[in-house]
Amino acid sequence: MNNIARIRKARGLRQGDLAEMVGVTQPHISRIEKGDEGPPLSLYRLIATALDVPLASLFSDARSQSEQALIDAFRALSPARREGWLEMARLVQAEVRAVDQADGQTRRQEG
Repeated sequence: MNNIARIRKARGLRQGDLAEMVGVTQPHISRIEKGDEGPPLSLYRLIATALDVPLASLFSDARSQSEQALIDAFRALSPARREGWLEMARLVQAEVRAVDQADGQTRRQEG
């Protein structure tokens, strides 16, 4: 999915405004925003320029800086170390689930 609609709206633009800026029709912009149509990279470049954002911003997800830092650190690891990180993550998830379940039982007993 892309971020075109979110960025366009943040700029106070309608689909028709953006379409006019990049030289396509409003329905074309609508299809692109919905992901129904994969335009050529050159059109994405025009859209990024019209919205005054880097091309990558059209496709970036909503990760926080700390989430991205974790992903970058993970990718820099050797395969063996990646497995260690994944095992640690699984253990943390299991512990969080156990705490959540215990909290839920305590609330039911108190209620």
